[in-house]
Amino acid sequence: MMSRLEWILQPDRLILLGLVMVAVFLARGWVVSGRRILYCVIATALFISIAPVGGWLVSPLEERFPRPSALPSSVRGILVLAGGEDVAITASRGVASLREAGDRLLEAVILARSYPDLPIVYSGGRPWSTDVEKNAFAARTIFSGLGLDSARITYEMNSRNTAESAVLARRLVSDTRGWLLVTSASHMPRAVGAFRAQGWEILAFPVDYKTQRRTGWGGFSFTHSTWMISTALHEWGGLIWYRLSGRSSSFFPSP
Repeated sequence: MMSRLEWILQPDRLILLGLVMVAVFLARGWVVSGRRILYCVIATALFISIAPVGGWLVSPLEERFPRPSALPSSVRGILVLAGGEDVAITASRGVASLREAGDRLLEAVILARSYPDLPIVYSGGRPWSTDVEKNAFAARTIFSGLGLDSARITYEMNSRNTAESAVLARRLVSDTRGWLLVTSASHMPRAVGAFRAQGWEILAFPVDYKTQRRTGWGGFSFTHSTWMISTALHEWGGLIWYRLSGRSSSFFPSP
C-alpha cells in the first residue's frame, strides 16, 4: 500500500495527471475549469523548478546524523547497505555499474583500508533474481577490483528492504555493538531506526549527500527538483511506515 501511494504522489506523475485532466476537461467543453487546472499545473511546475523544495525536504534527513569529524576508535565492523548499484545495467552489460548512491561502496572501501582488521557485512539483494542481477555482483566486482580481501566480506543477499537487512544481517554476526553503518545521508534516519529496533548499536557514517549545507534559491531544473522531492517522499514516508509497522524504534531517530 505504501509503495502504491508513493508511486501516485510522485510530482512528475501528478503534473502529468493534471495535464490529462486538462485535456479531458477541454474535450468536454469545460474550458474555464480546464484553464484553471492548467494554470495550477504550470504554476506548480515553475515553483518546484525554481524553489529548492526538494532540498528543503531532504536537508533535515541528511543533517540528522552528522558525519564523524574523526574516525571512531571502538568499531567492531563495517556494515554497508546496498542501493548504489545499477542492477539493470550490470545485468545487461555484465559490467559493474553504479548509480547516484554509489558512494556507499566507495566510502566502504576507504573505511576498510582505515580499519584493515575489521569484518565487513554487505546487506541487500534481490532474492528472486539470478546471481548476476543481484546487488552483490556489482559490489563483489568493485570491492575485488579495488583490492579488498574477499575473506573479510560477508554478503547478505536475501533482504528486500532496510528493515529486512537489519534482521538478516544480525544473524551473520555474533556481536552487534559498535558497527559503522554506511548508507546515504538521507536514508540514515530510517536505517538507524530499523537497525536499533533489532538490537544493533549503530555508529552512523552517512555518505552520498544530495544537498549543500545551505539550501537556497538557484538554477532552473524541473527534473532535478522532482527527483529530490521523490527522494524526500520515499524517506519521510518510509519513516512513518516503519514506525507505524513497528520496524523502527522511533519516528525520527536521533544520534
